Amino acid sequence: MQFKIEKIIIDDRVVEDALTLQVSSRLPDADVKIIHHKELAQELESITLTEGKRILLITRRSGELVKPCPATNPPYLCCRYTVINQAWQCPMDCTYCVLQGYLGKSVMTVFSDTDVIHSQIIALLESEPRRFFRFGTGELADSLALDPLTDQAAQWINFFYNRPNTLIELKTKSDNIDGALKAAPSNAVLAWSVNPKQLIDKEELHAASLEARLVAAKRAQEAGFMLAFHFDPMVLFPGWEQAYRNVVQQIFSTVDSKRIIWISLGAFRFPPSFDDVIRQRFPGSGILNAEMIRGLDGKMRYIRPLREKLFKTVVDEIRKYDKNLFLYFCMEAPWMWDRILGWTPDNNGHLDYHFALSVKKRFPQIDMSTPDIADYFD
Repeated sequence: MQFKIEKIIIDDRVVEDALTLQVSSRLPDADVKIIHHKELAQELESITLTEGKRILLITRRSGELVKPCPATNPPYLCCRYTVINQAWQCPMDCTYCVLQGYLGKSVMTVFSDTDVIHSQIIALLESEPRRFFRFGTGELADSLALDPLTDQAAQWINFFYNRPNTLIELKTKSDNIDGALKAAPSNAVLAWSVNPKQLIDKEELHAASLEARLVAAKRAQEAGFMLAFHFDPMVLFPGWEQAYRNVVQQIFSTVDSKRIIWISLGAFRFPPSFDDVIRQRFPGSGILNAEMIRGLDGKMRYIRPLREKLFKTVVDEIRKYDKNLFLYFCMEAPWMWDRILGWTPDNNGHLDYHFALSVKKRFPQIDMSTPDIADYFD
């Protein structure tokens, strides 16, 4: 691990849970504090986000732990990813990370009530038995950053092993894959967020280097896992064109493109209020220097010509290596799809359907129903 956890806060209801005992045993030097669950909010109230990067809370959570990706407002499209909220916050400290202003808790949090999450997943699958679901744990936390402590990656891979009409994607900026590789790959995807070295070094504190991520991806491929890569968020900086081309070249010179299930692209965007958070926590960052406007969803975005150039540069480079690889945008409007990728989903359900078609064609060994567009609309 490239970070240090100095304190563990334990909800009094989970003191004897297996996850609590395991994490505690692997952090013998950490300060441990057991708090009554009704006093947790008060305990956490004064902890800053920077302090919270060194504190781990183990607790339970009531309510929905499995839900659709929060996405954004129309006309920007969403891929209908289903998020498993097994954890909140992250030990890495990326300047652009929207979790800095999105979550109420400032400390890293893992939930021990995995059985509740399992039941919610099964209920969802039973409600739409023919739809192909893509699940992921990397929305509100890095999927693998804490895995040397929690061993949750292998547990999720085993839970989804050969489960029909499902796929689990574990997304990370780390190289912590030893635990995941202990499980049989089946319908599991190990995915990496990627950026040029210039950005990783300056804007992604405690994250693994690009080289380390790609070495891990090659190990995952050799173990039989499907791979994915996410150019998100893409950030403009002097020399970005060749820097992003270099990332693409490094990916395809390291792994077999036939093992890549998809690649996503998304430009840096954020709620207007997030500007102050970045300037306060990272006064030396340059990620706010480029020209931005407020988009139709209210988020700050690069102006359209800059986004087009950013996406086209990377897509053109990817297509040199694999013309059939499924590419998609995160939170972009239909006109950007048409302009850069040459096609436009009619809506979110239509995009979800095309994901299923692509997986069926590229990885026919996955147990899934033949996609029917009627199954992808409520």
